[in-house]
Amino acid sequence: MSIKEIDLDPDKKFGIGFPLNYDRESYGFFKQNQTYFEQIQDNIKNLIMTKIGERPGNVHFGCRIHEFIFEQNEPEILNTRCSEAIKEALAQWLPHVSLLRTTATARGNTLQLNATFQSDFNDSIIEQTLEFDNAFIESGEGETTTSGNTGGGY
Repeated sequence: MSIKEIDLDPDKKFGIGFPLNYDRESYGFFKQNQTYFEQIQDNIKNLIMTKIGERPGNVHFGCRIHEFIFEQNEPEILNTRCSEAIKEALAQWLPHVSLLRTTATARGNTLQLNATFQSDFNDSIIEQTLEFDNAFIESGEGETTTSGNTGGGY
């Protein structure tokens, strides 16, 4: 069965959705993604937002983008470094996803990333806006948010 066939079947699910929330209506404990588009959005966000070394059991999973929070705010350099880090992570963990374009901007200790992706399995364009706020503060802990939400994770 192909991804497109699974996508069209309302009884099939692709995986758990993020953020992790209990859902009484789902089979299992967590909310599940109904479509491939929802799942690939979550997979991309999960990959980029995870610091390398952060995931127990798979310390190589993640993206180096967190290293650029306190770099000089030179738009061309920042954008190039972020693009390279994302492409490197995608090549290793999501090789069926391509980065089409990024715009990275820094405001104080916040790095805002607007990125556009495309997947081999779907014709839809995937747009993500991610904010990395106060990463690598003195304790080594920081908050990561998306689209203005507050709190850890996304």
